[in-house]
Amino acid sequence: MGYSNWALLMKNGAPEDNAIPLPLGFVRSDLDMRAAMRNPPETSDHNPGRHASPNVNVPDILSKFISARNAVDFAIDYMSTILRTARYQVGLRSQAYWEMRLWLPYELEPITPSTQVLVNREYKPVGLDSTEHVDYRKFEALQTNLSAEQVRMFSHAETGQGYLYGLTPWGSRKAAEMYLIRLQMLKSELI
Repeated sequence: MGYSNWALLMKNGAPEDNAIPLPLGFVRSDLDMRAAMRNPPETSDHNPGRHASPNVNVPDILSKFISARNAVDFAIDYMSTILRTARYQVGLRSQAYWEMRLWLPYELEPITPSTQVLVNREYKPVGLDSTEHVDYRKFEALQTNLSAEQVRMFSHAETGQGYLYGLTPWGSRKAAEMYLIRLQMLKSELI
């Protein structure tokens, strides 16, 4: 196609429709993560509601996940980063609190006996911030096809089949470490 190497072809000559989507990764410095774990300052125009603070803005990242495995890898990177902080304390009005609720898997919600979808703590597909009803079948990128035995291997026993945690990972370092272990177990089951 007239380009001297592959990189130049991909940069200038490859049609956009053939672009291969890249998996979404999570990268944040330890200092930035520590800041995200702190509650924002109280404001006089505090607006209680879905988000505990008007200063918290968590973007939807649902469309950036290319697969359920990508969403689990993202969650593992997120939890590994947050667990590196010296003092593990996630404020309940903080950026990190809402990111964990919306961006990280809470459950594999069954769609059919052999198909599940990764949902966040709000029971919406991972990465989605919405109060609207959603049809899980439309979120094919976040679907898995695990057997009941595979799901049982990483499920939090007290919470139930398909749940990744009982005690919230933002509640304590120990709960976060257990959640990370379950995420790694889930990853090993995904092809």
